[in-house]
Amino acid sequence: MTTPIYFGVGVAILAVAAMVIYLIRKPKLKRDASFEYTTALNYLIAGQKTEALKKLRESVRYDTNNIDAYLKIGDILREQGMFDRAIKIHRGLIIRRNLSAGQKIDILESLVKDYQSAGKFDRAIKAADHLVAMTKGEIWVLDIRLKLYEAAGQWDKAIDALKNLQREKGEKDKSLLALYLVEAGLQLNREGHERDGRLKFREAIKQDSSCPPAYLYLSDSYIRENRYNDALSELKKFITQAPQNAYLAFNRIKDILFHEGVFGEVENIFRSLLEMHPDNEPIRLALADVYERKGELNRAIDLCYAGLEKDNNSLSIKRYLVRFLPRAGKSNEALKYASELIDTLFEKQVDQFICKACGFESKIPLWRCPKCHQWDTFLS
Repeated sequence: MTTPIYFGVGVAILAVAAMVIYLIRKPKLKRDASFEYTTALNYLIAGQKTEALKKLRESVRYDTNNIDAYLKIGDILREQGMFDRAIKIHRGLIIRRNLSAGQKIDILESLVKDYQSAGKFDRAIKAADHLVAMTKGEIWVLDIRLKLYEAAGQWDKAIDALKNLQREKGEKDKSLLALYLVEAGLQLNREGHERDGRLKFREAIKQDSSCPPAYLYLSDSYIRENRYNDALSELKKFITQAPQNAYLAFNRIKDILFHEGVFGEVENIFRSLLEMHPDNEPIRLALADVYERKGELNRAIDLCYAGLEKDNNSLSIKRYLVRFLPRAGKSNEALKYASELIDTLFEKQVDQFICKACGFESKIPLWRCPKCHQWDTFLS
């Protein structure tokens, strides 16, 4: 009896051992990660980035070859401000083997955005160069590299990139090229190279003879060197070339005449402009300033009265009259206009510049919006 019992126990032990070995060595069924990935995509479409990130991470846990899932994880981390983690993920992807050309392009594009968001423009530009090479100069990639040069303030390279992009598009926007040249000139001015900066401004004027900032910054450069006659000469050219934007030069012209005392010449400029544009209020007020500084207060007041006949609600003209009238012995009349101004104290100021692309507001004219980075959106 003993032998059969031992034999039975031995068989049972062997069976248990075989079962354990089988369970240990049994191949695990690979989980289908498509559910998590599809769910993540739906979360992305709904704008629920946190939930999408969670599902994407689950997806790559079950399928480490899902390049697109890793790509999207990095993109979400970048959008959440975790730039270094995004860079790490995307750099890890780009060195993988057996990537398709399309995958490499997508990864490089994300890397460009990572580096740009992190303020690492040199690396972003290097990645963009690789992208240009891979796509053989596709226009959308050239545009990405151009924007990087802009953001990095590398204006000479941006100028060359813009010319290349316009050549590929078969177009030539001289006004935009002029604005790039202006930025290059301003950069040189900031570095103390006034003459080199002026050369850029003049090159901008050759591209676009009515480019406002080129004339204005050219005159500013001359003023910094106390060359007031040269500055005035450039401003006179500007108001001739771009009369619709001439008001941008008025304060500079008035400052120069105050410094140099050349009232007669500047009076002629403004009077001629007003004859051509009698409804232009900034010209009228500029001429009123000239009369005031010449001591011809009554002429300045009469000019303002004539302006009110054209626009009885003009706040700017009423402000001038409040300033002029008491000095002419007409304090009661000045109080009347002051009362009208108080009634409209909380109205929006008219001397405001608004970006037509994004609505950004500025008290001074800008040629590149600091918010949306669009060009020439503040002037009509």
